[in-house]
Amino acid sequence: MVTEVTIIRIYFINLHLSHLENQVMSPEAARLHHALQSLSQQIPGMEVDLILHGRLIRQLAVRTTQCFNECLKQHGLTESLWYALLAVYARPQHALLPSELSEILDLTRTIATRLSDELVQQGWGERRAHRGDRRKITLHLTAAGEAKIHHVSPHTNALRRQLWSGLAAPECQQLHGLLQKLLLQLDVVDTATQESA
Repeated sequence: MVTEVTIIRIYFINLHLSHLENQVMSPEAARLHHALQSLSQQIPGMEVDLILHGRLIRQLAVRTTQCFNECLKQHGLTESLWYALLAVYARPQHALLPSELSEILDLTRTIATRLSDELVQQGWGERRAHRGDRRKITLHLTAAGEAKIHHVSPHTNALRRQLWSGLAAPECQQLHGLLQKLLLQLDVVDTATQESA
C-alpha cells in the first residue's frame, strides 16, 4: 500500500536529483560522493548515482517517519499504529481480519498481529468471532477508537497539507506517474528474483 508518506518521500527524492548539479553539497555528502567515485573506479559496474538514490530514499524514509511519529506520539500513537487504526476504520462495519490488515498495510503477519494486540490493549479495537466462520477472529473498531481518529485526524491532515504545500497539481500528476513506474519495476524485480531462487 502506497501511503502519503511514501509519495512524499519519492517526490523529494526526484526533486533533489533534478537539482543536484545546481546545489552545493554538504561536507558529509561531498565526502560520501568522493568516496563512492573512488570506489567506482575500482569496482566495475558500480553506479554512484544509483547508490546515492538509495541513500536518499533511506534518509527521506527515516525523516518523514520521524516527522509523523513526532506528531502522533503526542496522541499515544506511532505511524504504524495510526495506519492500522485507519485501516480498520475504512472497512465495512469498521472490521477486518488480521490477515487483511497485513495485506492492506503490506506488513508481515507478525507485525500485523502486534498492531492488532496494541489496538486492543489501548481500547481502540476489540476481537470478535467472525460471523461467517467462528474459527476466525475479526478485529473491530471501538467507539473509543473512532473518537481517537476524529481527534487526531485534524493534526495529521495539517501536517500532510504542510508537506504537500510546495506541490502544484501538475507536479502531483507527474509524481503519480513516477510512482506507478517504480512500483511496476519493483514487481518485475520481485518476480525475477523469485524465479531465480
